[in-house]
Amino acid sequence: MNEFQIENDRLVGDNQPPFIIAEIGNNHNGDIKIAFELIKKAKEIGVDAVKFQIKDIESSFSKELLDSPYLKSNSFGKTYREHKEALEFSKEELISIYDYAKKLDIICFSTPFDIKSVDLLEELGNPIYKISSFHVTDLKLIERICATKKPMIISSGMSTIEELDTAMDLIKKNSSNFVLLHCISSYPTDDEDVNLHIIPTLKNRYDCIVGYSGHERGIALSVASIALGARVIERHFTLDRTMKGPDHASSIEVSGMRQIIERSQRMFKALGTSEKKVFDCELDNRKKFRGY
Repeated sequence: MNEFQIENDRLVGDNQPPFIIAEIGNNHNGDIKIAFELIKKAKEIGVDAVKFQIKDIESSFSKELLDSPYLKSNSFGKTYREHKEALEFSKEELISIYDYAKKLDIICFSTPFDIKSVDLLEELGNPIYKISSFHVTDLKLIERICATKKPMIISSGMSTIEELDTAMDLIKKNSSNFVLLHCISSYPTDDEDVNLHIIPTLKNRYDCIVGYSGHERGIALSVASIALGARVIERHFTLDRTMKGPDHASSIEVSGMRQIIERSQRMFKALGTSEKKVFDCELDNRKKFRGY
């Protein structure tokens, strides 16, 4: 049985209730007040953890990309560098975010985009590391994260099975406390591309806890992933899908996240076991219609 413990004595595992992550990512729009409100709302509806993205801009992206114009409706700057810088928090702001989450007793962790960001997160006491789909082939970053000896969650989007094999081999050599998320890196993802059938394939291939990082419209498919073996669900989380920003439109609001939590718990409870037996709730009708 695959299982491990994280902060707040919360267990993540094959036989544990779904672990729900509200991916705040960039949906704070660089405003710490919005970040606090997202954490507060997540706690109120019963989310297990909130997650942010941390980047050293110059290390994470090429100079050519950073210098390029970024004049789009969801841009926060004239160049890609200005856009990204506007969405990053300072170390002091990150400390206050982690402290606020701790005060509310909700797990807070991050996705580092580069090794400098891992070093910063270690200073913050980051309890879990998320490896994004973008970084499945960044073996140096994965090695640095492995060296922290913290639990890991890795997404599998836009990766071949060979690329995933290489990343998983590295992780499994260093840790048994990890989760692999099925993910399609398309925002939003069309239903015909969601490919939930890969979830049991990933579980069997890597013998690990699996989950689902969804970018589809609505909530039904995220809940359905539980039936196929997902025990972690990650969805982008926003206060308002119409807000300016690159990820809001493919995110879910508070009411949708609440429904994912409630319906995922119901789905998990309904799974039962693989044993065929007569349940206690059937005994009266068995007696009535069969006489025994």
